[in-house]
Formats: sequence, structure tokens, C-alpha cells
Amino acid sequence: MKKEKKILLFIFILLISMSIFLFSFGSDFFWHLKIGEYISIHKEIPFTDIFSWYGEKNHLAWISHEWLFEVIIYQFFHFGKEIGVFLYVLLMLVSISIILWKQNEKIFIKHPTKTIVWAILGMLIFANKTLPRPHLISYLLFALTIYFAYDTFQNENSKKIYLSPFISLLWANFHGGSSNLSYIVYGLFLLLSILIKKYRNIKKIQQRKYLYAFLTSILCININPHGIKMLIYPYLNMTYQGMIKCIEEWQHLALNSIDGIFYFSFILGVLILLFSSRKKHHMIDIILLFLFMILGIKSTRFMPYFFIISTSILPKYWQEEKVKIQLLPILCFLLLIISSFYLSIYKKTEFDLVNEEMIAYLKKGKHVLYNSYELGGYLIYQEIKVFIDGRADLYIDTILCDVCQIEQGKDLKLLENYQFDTLIVQNHSKIESYLKNNSKYQLKLRDQKNSLYILK
Repeated sequence: MKKEKKILLFIFILLISMSIFLFSFGSDFFWHLKIGEYISIHKEIPFTDIFSWYGEKNHLAWISHEWLFEVIIYQFFHFGKEIGVFLYVLLMLVSISIILWKQNEKIFIKHPTKTIVWAILGMLIFANKTLPRPHLISYLLFALTIYFAYDTFQNENSKKIYLSPFISLLWANFHGGSSNLSYIVYGLFLLLSILIKKYRNIKKIQQRKYLYAFLTSILCININPHGIKMLIYPYLNMTYQGMIKCIEEWQHLALNSIDGIFYFSFILGVLILLFSSRKKHHMIDIILLFLFMILGIKSTRFMPYFFIISTSILPKYWQEEKVKIQLLPILCFLLLIISSFYLSIYKKTEFDLVNEEMIAYLKKGKHVLYNSYELGGYLIYQEIKVFIDGRADLYIDTILCDVCQIEQGKDLKLLENYQFDTLIVQNHSKIESYLKNNSKYQLKLRDQKNSLYILK
């Protein structure tokens, strides 16, 4: 039995971690890397923008709520370059898998077939999230928070929840934008344990532990370079309509894409499995599932959180498993797949988003530069002052909506308002088509991915 347990655990970790086959640097990685370099060298955290010529000119205030992640990812890159960054992502996926396993270890062992299917779903959920960004750390810290909360719920003598202040402290500095989830979870457990009669069997020591976790989490979130602002910051982000309309990961779940159809099917499947079970349903399970289901529908960036919550809850409602499977052949098959794909991972991963000739041109002289939103991070990495980049919250009250209108081709005349003399845009975009057909602009450089135009 111990051997089968180890094999199943290994399969569970491998399957979820196989989402790394879709690893990419993305565009945001580069500005994260540059900020980490700046903090590491200068030993200070900037509070106003230093990378955008527009941001510097207008002294835009900047809440660098991911500063600790940026320092860490810079160290991974400094010592291991691209491979170091890849290892960071792999480390996060493995760690998340282990925490998810620990929450329902005994149930997983009894249901190997369902466990393997569930891990495959996890791999698909995380597949387009395998980016070197702070969100992976948030998933890990969220999984730990859920683990501590349920462990206290099931065992009055559990002491894991005493680590909650440390988790919140890390969370507020690694990814402050999601750190409010820690006290929200503990607050829900505390509130339900007090109000709902079914939970009257919860002893006062457990309620005191939830109260402790709730209060200390709030207090520790304030221990960051921006202080109490971090308590308000996540809620402000969720109210910005500009971000919801312009940034893909903030948009509502839609059924006009493969990802949207898969996410919707996953949500529907979770609900069917939950309510078709004859086992007694706990109110806290239902509330948490519906809360994160709503968040996932409101914004697809919450879908991994919904998977983590589902992994904590749904296995308790699985029906008895009658099918027996051989785990060793499955493990061997997975190892064969991994070894087959291993050498191709790095070839598929593209690091340079703009060619050297364009970078050299942009570094010469002064330019009133317009750059496509997706190129901003890489230009920052190349030490070029950008117009805009992936730090959407920095520009929310100024230029984000204008850029959104421009990028979507809704009001391209907005370009003239800023008097740009140099523009670097992605090929086959609506703005590129506009510049190509406008006599005011001249094509200076072009490659397979981007075009650089100058004002005549």
C-alpha cells in the first residue's frame, strides 16, 4: 500500500506539473525582472513610476505590490538565466501539487482513478498560467490557507493555523493584490462557525483559532512598503472597468473560446458531482465553492483558485470507486511523455520579443514613443522608456482607456493627441493596419513580429 501511495502521489504531482509544457515568459515577466534588478541594485523600492516616459513626466504614483516576487525572480534569472526562471515555475507547480495532495491524501489513495482524472483537469486549468509571474506564489499561499482552515475545522488540536500570520505577511509582499483572500477565508469559517446551528459542535477553541487567524492576517497584510493601502488596493482593482474591458485575464468567462468552454464545463461538472452526492453537504463547502465560482465567472484569472477550492472540497463527496487500475504502467507512460517533450520545451519558448535592430534604433536619441501594450515589458527590460506596459493599475486613471481604444481599433485618431514621433506595434494588429495606410507615417523597420513607424 505504501508503494502504491508513493506512485499515486508521484503521478498526481507529475500530471499537474506537466502544465509547464505550455511555459512561456509572456510580456509581464520582463518588467517584473527589471524591477527586481532595480530593487536588488539600489536597495530601495520605487513609489513613483521610473520606466515609462509618460509616467515619469506626470509623476504617476505606483504601488509595487509584487516587489518581493520581483527580487526573487531576478535572483533565479541572475543565477540560471532562462533555465532558472523555468525552474521557478516548476518549483511552484510541484509545491502547489503537494499541498493539494495533503488536503485529501487518504481520499485520493482510496480513489486512484478519480485522483488521476482530477490531476489531469488541474493540469489543464494551470496550462495557460505557467508564466513566471507572482500569481503562482498566490496559488501556493491560497492552497496553504485553505489547508490550514479545513485542518482546524476537522481537528480542534490542529496547530497549522498558527502559521497564518506568516503566510499573510509573505502574501502581502509577494502579491499584495490577492492577499485579502487570506482573511476572507478565515473570516468565512469564523462567521459560519458562530451563526450556523450545524456548526455548534465546533468548539470555542476552534473559533478562537479562526478569530486569531482572521485578525493577525489583517494586521500582517499591513506590514509591507505601502502599509494600510494594501488592504484597500485589491478591492479598488476589481472596480476598475478599464482593466475589466481591456485586460484579457480580467474579462468575464465567455463561451466564444476554447478556454471559456472548458472553464464553464469544469464549473458545471463540479456542481453536478457535488449535488449528485448522497453524502451530507457542509454549508462552508457550498459557500466557498459558490464564492470562487462567481469570481471565476467574473474574471478568468480566478479559475485556478476555484480549482484549489474544489480540490479541497469535492473529493469528500466522491462515490465509492469500483474500478481498479495499475499505477506503475501509468507512471512509466507519463515519464515517457515527459522525456519526449523535455528537449523541445526551450525551443518553443521565445525570449526575445523585439529584434536587436529595432532595439538599437529606439535606444538612439529621444523619442516620443508609442508601443503596443504587449511590448512594453520587454522594452523596459531593454532599458527603453515606454509609453505603457503591463502595469495596468499604474495607468488606470490616465492612458489605459485610450490605449485600449487604440489597440482595439475603436478610436485610432487618439494617436494624434499624444504627438508620437515613433511607434512600435505588433504586426497584423488594427493599429499596424492604420499606420500602414496613413500617409503621415513611414515604415522604418519591420520583422516577422513587429513594425516600427516614424512620423514623417
